[in-house]
Amino acid sequence: MKKITGLDTLRAFAVIFVIIEHFGVWFDDTSPSGIFIKNVLIPDGGFGVHLFFVLSGFLITSILFNAKNSKYNTHRFYIIKNFYIRRALRIFPIYYLLIILLLIDNYPDFKNNIWFYLTYTTNFLCWHSNVWNSFSHTWTLAVEEQFYLIWPWLILYIKNKYFKYVVFTAILIGIISTYFAIEVQARIGTIMVYNCIDAFAIGAFYSWAKLEKNRNDKFIKTIKQLAFIALTFYFYSKLTNNHIINYPAIPHFSFLIKTINSIISVWLIMLVVNNRSKWVDRFLLKNRFLNYIGKISYGIYLYHYVYINGYCNPINKFIYQITLPYPTINHVVHDHHFDYWLEVAIMISIAALSYKFIEKPILAFKNKYNYLNETNTINIE
Repeated sequence: MKKITGLDTLRAFAVIFVIIEHFGVWFDDTSPSGIFIKNVLIPDGGFGVHLFFVLSGFLITSILFNAKNSKYNTHRFYIIKNFYIRRALRIFPIYYLLIILLLIDNYPDFKNNIWFYLTYTTNFLCWHSNVWNSFSHTWTLAVEEQFYLIWPWLILYIKNKYFKYVVFTAILIGIISTYFAIEVQARIGTIMVYNCIDAFAIGAFYSWAKLEKNRNDKFIKTIKQLAFIALTFYFYSKLTNNHIINYPAIPHFSFLIKTINSIISVWLIMLVVNNRSKWVDRFLLKNRFLNYIGKISYGIYLYHYVYINGYCNPINKFIYQITLPYPTINHVVHDHHFDYWLEVAIMISIAALSYKFIEKPILAFKNKYNYLNETNTINIE
């Protein structure tokens, strides 16, 4: 699959929304304008997570369809084997390294729940306990891993013409199970893989549609119409829930938020894939900073919550103490804005170092596990 650089920009925005959700904003969010910007214009962390899921569904499905439909007719088991090896090389190293470091440091809520973290079942832990903990952000990674256990088999062993029924079924399962999770069970969130399967499936639907031009054109037209409706619901919900407009909120609407976010997300992916504007490419989709943030977004997501919960305050205190003899510097360090951007810089730096010295060298091994056979090793990811 040809790399689409603009998708890294979408990853960058997704992880930025998650960081803002967990770390707050850098501006005054108590004034009317600040409230409007934070609560209406900036998507929340939930949108960022759903964007990640839709992106994953689109990319994974595209990659596997490309391998399945290749003229080299690579054996399906060979594709699946290499798929799992490549995913493991991308995801496991820094995840398990972080677990080891947190165990050594006696990180809060960790040892007692270690088997959930080791087996990528944090979502089961949070669902069962009905509370979040200091490592609970990894529920999204657990959902991704559980999705990977199911999806490749469906793509490779179901005929392409029937795949749309898999997508429709997955979307229905996601919506119905989310309704029960929110309205009936009243759990902390829709954090099981069957709750989130509609987000992945909506991304996968676009990948399937792209296999044929007529189908792709019809999909694009439909998504444009649905996106207008979804954006209307999205902003109306934001405005009413934050009391910015005095109109009644839409009743029993919350269970559809994930699906609406996913429709908006696939619309954004569609805009990126089909962009023809050189200006948008230059300043947004191929912006080097955003592309880089997107490239290291996995590390940023994995480390940021741990840093906020366990290490942010000690580091702030240390910096404050060592600058006490220098009142001018100490005053700057104690400023909220300086403190905010310092923490963001530290988080990005940790992820950047992780990517350069751990992830990138390991990712080089992915070239040994291409999706096509040994005599035609074409790297499509």
